[in-house]
Amino acid sequence: MLFRSVELPIVMNGVLGMPGDQDVFRFEGRPGQEVVAEVTARRLDSPVDSELKITDAAGAVLALNDDTEDLGSGLNTHHADSLVRVKLPAKGTYYVHLTDTQHKGGDAYAYRLRISEPQPDFALRVVPSRAVMRGKESAGLTVYAIRKDGFTGTIKLDVKDPASGFTLQGPPLVGTQCLARVTLKTSLAETDAPVPVVVLGVSSNGTQRIVREAVPAEDRMQAFLWRHLVPAQELLADVYDPKKSPEPRKRKGKGKK
Repeated sequence: MLFRSVELPIVMNGVLGMPGDQDVFRFEGRPGQEVVAEVTARRLDSPVDSELKITDAAGAVLALNDDTEDLGSGLNTHHADSLVRVKLPAKGTYYVHLTDTQHKGGDAYAYRLRISEPQPDFALRVVPSRAVMRGKESAGLTVYAIRKDGFTGTIKLDVKDPASGFTLQGPPLVGTQCLARVTLKTSLAETDAPVPVVVLGVSSNGTQRIVREAVPAEDRMQAFLWRHLVPAQELLADVYDPKKSPEPRKRKGKGKK
């Protein structure tokens, strides 16, 4: 078992080096202080199935978590990383305990642990990653907000370069809202090739302006059960003129001998 005193905020890399291993981190807290502890392991392709808990000096459990869902984790079917958030009741010594729920360990069982006060932030996903629309018309998109550490700021949505001929219309994401249906409109009659479009989310954490680019993604189902937002390379917009008929495709065949 690893026992270590730390000062907040801190981000550490570690390993549960043997089966049944437990890493414990001690820190000093003050009354009313909010503390977040978050493990990143499965999202880094580690086999760790983490469990986190925060206890006081007497061993009373103040917060406990096994799995926390992360919409940004791609094709992971098991959201095995842990996150706890707690408001400390008094000045004193507190402990963060990290274990593997299956009591496994070894050289491959690496993790990254953050212990800090909340750092409110957000990330965005936009679905689908391909928008097809008639000239000077529109296509629908869905924007997902991944709110971090209790972030409740209003997120206004827009495109990075409106001069490109594309604009975004739709409501902002407010409070704890995590999904918005928006419309991508174009002033172009047509495009010769797919055009990259970047969707932005603009907000504030109370002290500074926050701008985040939405990661294009596809909503995919795996094993007839799990749904995932799978990241794509870019959001592409196709604008076509319905008055123009496409050129007929040449048939592929073997040449005459």
